[in-house]
Amino acid sequence: MANSYTLLANLRAGRYSNTAEVRLLRFWEARNINKGGELMSIEMLLIDEADTMVQGCVPAVHQRKFRERLTEGSVYTLSRFDVTRSNPKFKLTDGPDSIRFNEGTDFKKLAATARTIPTEHFRFRQHGQILELANTSRQLP
Repeated sequence: MANSYTLLANLRAGRYSNTAEVRLLRFWEARNINKGGELMSIEMLLIDEADTMVQGCVPAVHQRKFRERLTEGSVYTLSRFDVTRSNPKFKLTDGPDSIRFNEGTDFKKLAATARTIPTEHFRFRQHGQILELANTSRQLP
C-alpha cells in the first residue's frame, strides 16, 4: 500500500503531524547585518509532486539539528512542522504560507521515491508585473 502524503497546497496555518514528501530546491543562511552577521535562520525552497513551492525556515536555534542533513536537489519526508503566514517583506513564493521547523520536526532524506517531484520551478512574469514589483520591498522579482 502506498503512503499518503499531504500536498503543500493543502497546508494551512498551524502545527502539522502529517507527512509531506518534498524536494529541497535551494537553501541559504539568513543573517542579520545589523547585528554583525548573526545567523537568524536557514531559509529554503521546497517543492512537492503537484509543483507547489513553499518557503521553509529553520530558526537559528534549531540549525545544528538540520544543517548537515540539507542537500539541494534531494527528496525528503517532512513531518511535525509549523505552518505560518509568509513574511510579506521577504516573499519568495506565490503561496500565502511557509513552513517553519521546530524542535520536534522530522526531516528524513529518501534514497528513492516513486513520486515525480520537479527539480526546478520558475515563476514567469510579464514585464509590466516585474516593473510593478520593483522597489516595493514586498517581493523579490
